[in-house]
Amino acid sequence: MPRPPKLKNPRAIVAHVEAEIKEEWDKLRGRMSWGEFFTTWYLRQKEVINAAVKIENLERENEGLRKENEELKRLVERLQRENEKLRLENEALKQGRSVRSYQDALKLKELAKHAREGVSWKALCAEALGLRDEKKIKELLKLAFVVKKNDRNRFPDKFYPKDIAEEFHGWVLKRPETKVADIIDYELYREDTLKAAKAINKGEAVPEVKPLKTGKAAERWLATFFEVVERQYMNLLNQMGGKEAKRYLEGKVPEKLEKVLQDIDPEDWRRAVLAVLDELEARAEGNDRREVFVSNLRRVALRVLKEAHSHAPVLEVKADV
Repeated sequence: MPRPPKLKNPRAIVAHVEAEIKEEWDKLRGRMSWGEFFTTWYLRQKEVINAAVKIENLERENEGLRKENEELKRLVERLQRENEKLRLENEALKQGRSVRSYQDALKLKELAKHAREGVSWKALCAEALGLRDEKKIKELLKLAFVVKKNDRNRFPDKFYPKDIAEEFHGWVLKRPETKVADIIDYELYREDTLKAAKAINKGEAVPEVKPLKTGKAAERWLATFFEVVERQYMNLLNQMGGKEAKRYLEGKVPEKLEKVLQDIDPEDWRRAVLAVLDELEARAEGNDRREVFVSNLRRVALRVLKEAHSHAPVLEVKADV
């Protein structure tokens, strides 16, 4: 029924709306009687209401189950913590130690597992243990290393591991050279690395070690030397430019590599050198400067190997920068 453009009389408006509603109902009921129509309409409305009630009840049940599930999760977590605590107590009792000392020993083992050269003690604790409390980080450091001030009431440049901290034997904590540092900012280095660096800086030969190294020991010895060479090369490249870095690689490294090889079984020279170079090459992938360095180092090392085996003097080696 089209609505007239203007209906100002309220009674006329009401009458017209009633007529519109009746017309819509007539369309809906079709051939049904009014009684059948209202019965059907009532039943449908009842179904809708019942469905809404069911949905509301299900939502309440779902919320209740969600809360119950969260409570069960919290219970499981609490039981797991208690179980871990009991396990630690049991292990500590077996070893005749306190739970605290046993937990500290586990933390030190985890730190040693992730230890690598150049990383600070603070960064290592954050990485391996997720620990960022500086007080606790210092406590762990003092458990593993001898931390004492000298006669001038200053901390020394290096901390050495305690006898009981076997995991860190062979490691040294060294004060970083680039900044004023707290003790937790000291960086980890292998003792062999520092000794090799000191020998290179002084122009001394790396001390001879008997028996001669082979296998993994030879690779570690060479890797330590090559790390020192790379650090020196990159420092020269950054501070003095490519010419100085090139002069160092061509002029200084061959002679020093010969001295390092004196500590390795000659039968294992080539295998060990190539193994370490391959490892360096894999780690340098994607870094253009390191790739160039490793390529030049390989050229230098192969020439040294060739000359060393032939007992001839080392020839001049050209490198790219």
